[in-house]
Amino acid sequence: MKYVSTKEKVNYYAGLSGQNLVYSLIGASFFTYFMTDIALFPAIVVSALLIIMKVWDGINDPIVGSFIDKHTFKNGEKLRPFLKYTPLPVGVFTVLMFLVFSTREDLLWLRVAYFVIMYICWDLAYTVQDVAIWGITASVSPDSGERDKFVQWARTIGSIVYSIFSTIIPMALEMIANVTGVSIRFMTLVFAIIFGLGGAMISYRSYLAQERVRVLQSTKQESMLESFSLLFKNKMMMLVVLANLLGAVGFGGNLVTYFFKYKIPADFIPSDGIFGFIGALGLTTIYFAITGCLGFIGMMMADKLKKWFKGYVNVLIFMQAVNIVFRVIAYFVGYQGNMLWISMVIIGIGTIPLGAQSIAQTSIFCDSIDYMEWKTGKRTEGITFSMQTSFTKISSGITAGLAMLALHLLKYNAIPDAEGAVYLGTQTAAFDNWIWPLVILTPAIASLLYIIPLLFIRYTPEERAKVEADLKERREKAGTIAE
Repeated sequence: MKYVSTKEKVNYYAGLSGQNLVYSLIGASFFTYFMTDIALFPAIVVSALLIIMKVWDGINDPIVGSFIDKHTFKNGEKLRPFLKYTPLPVGVFTVLMFLVFSTREDLLWLRVAYFVIMYICWDLAYTVQDVAIWGITASVSPDSGERDKFVQWARTIGSIVYSIFSTIIPMALEMIANVTGVSIRFMTLVFAIIFGLGGAMISYRSYLAQERVRVLQSTKQESMLESFSLLFKNKMMMLVVLANLLGAVGFGGNLVTYFFKYKIPADFIPSDGIFGFIGALGLTTIYFAITGCLGFIGMMMADKLKKWFKGYVNVLIFMQAVNIVFRVIAYFVGYQGNMLWISMVIIGIGTIPLGAQSIAQTSIFCDSIDYMEWKTGKRTEGITFSMQTSFTKISSGITAGLAMLALHLLKYNAIPDAEGAVYLGTQTAAFDNWIWPLVILTPAIASLLYIIPLLFIRYTPEERAKVEADLKERREKAGTIAE
């Protein structure tokens, strides 16, 4: 039996796309570049800010998830109503976060305080929306096969939107600012209104998805302590979270823009016509387009990879191993002259299976929710998917924080963009020597660390089938599947 209609899928995927438009401003390396080279925060301040903010995320997200798990609305839903009330505050605080009212050094304390307050407000609203929008994937259908397909398309569409806009936005922003002569600071605010507020309004459509697997009042978590105790009993989920936290050491992607700005000659891209307006942000866009687009092949092959490797855990291990091998090859190929293009293509080939990573992780999270319901009688969408949002943000914060710390240790000095500027040789010898290995090899080290916790997950396809069959029988008796 199929539960989810095509109309419902279209609305949910459209809303999810809107949410990813918002996150494309904040989740990629552009956000750290905005802080260092547009808002002009010192690199060590940015490093401290990012780490502190992500500690806040680590505290905030599980609390939000626990609240969602122990709260049920009058209509029996616990996730969907939040998708109606969170988009507007998410959009407003996104715009306010990109408002740079001054770059004066004597007002640094005020600018930092303002930024931290705006980020905390944005993060709280975004966390509630993110937990609800992904938590509902575990409740949209009681059939695990249909749910897996729903998750696969959700992750694929969300990743496509995020990847396209997180790579195009910086280049488009830079080119428009260069062509029009408008300051890049002002254009950043305009883009925040278009993609931040606009994307948040589109995300309203995810509210039209339905919660079909409901929670009995007798099995609802009664306290935050119970929610947290169930969280730490969920071994499968905790191991995936640990893998992602270990993988956060791969901060090289956050240094790509700085590499292009200070290590690649200005004439690397021909200056004829529109290409003359491409700078470091534009080269970063090209780099991520080449090294990331092939990952969409992996997304489309996710289901086949699961069958070939007998489960998504083995798929995750395989894709990390491939990434390690191809990045090491790219490092030795180098970046001098046209060799940089070859290195980009090599990295891109290595990312093909990595495209299925988010799909695999979300499917494992959904399996862990079913397993915990089978084992304890409690469904934990809120606390489980709050951990997904938590490790995503904490990992990105650690990654960005380590990148900024690396810049500080390399004695990096931000040089504001200027027309016709030549940046070669303007940084320290340590920067010149270390920026390439940091960009290319830290993600390979992260992949190696990521594999270790996955080796301890034991959940076979046979066990999954047994859990699903038992739960189906229980739900039919209890009447917890909504029409």
